Amino acid sequence: MLSVFLIALLAVGFFIIGFMLRKYPVEERTKKATKPLSFIIDLSPLIGIIVFSILFACILKGRLLERVTHAILVFGIWMYATKFYCYILAHFKTKWVLISCIIGMLYSIGLAVFFTPLDRYVEALYSFTDWYSILLGCGLLIVFYTITIITVISKGIAGYKER
Repeated sequence: MLSVFLIALLAVGFFIIGFMLRKYPVEERTKKATKPLSFIIDLSPLIGIIVFSILFACILKGRLLERVTHAILVFGIWMYATKFYCYILAHFKTKWVLISCIIGMLYSIGLAVFFTPLDRYVEALYSFTDWYSILLGCGLLIVFYTITIITVISKGIAGYKER
């Protein structure tokens, strides 16, 4: 139960920070680094699906449901850590953003490292939630892309108003 709470806390924190950051402009100095990184983050689910499909079809045998839910959850947590890093690069001059995103990135990395071994994931989360943990992983991805889409739309409207 504690694991579900910790993951939900990560999603809520990411949602709040991401929603608040949509009003702040990206630093000009870091646009060269943040644009490609954001593009890679946005394409990573497609790359992940290809890689995991090959792994599950050819290499990993047995415990398929546990492995799929584990892959989605840990993948989502790593995406949060990467996006927090992107936020740090894009808004490094704003002190509250810097501090909150560093905390969020370290928290995400800690959760990802904790859940990465499959046996620990099964013991801490899967044994409690069973196959419903796929909903938790998909929920993480939905929150992630909701914030990404809201940010893109609000930046697009702001960019349109400046013209």
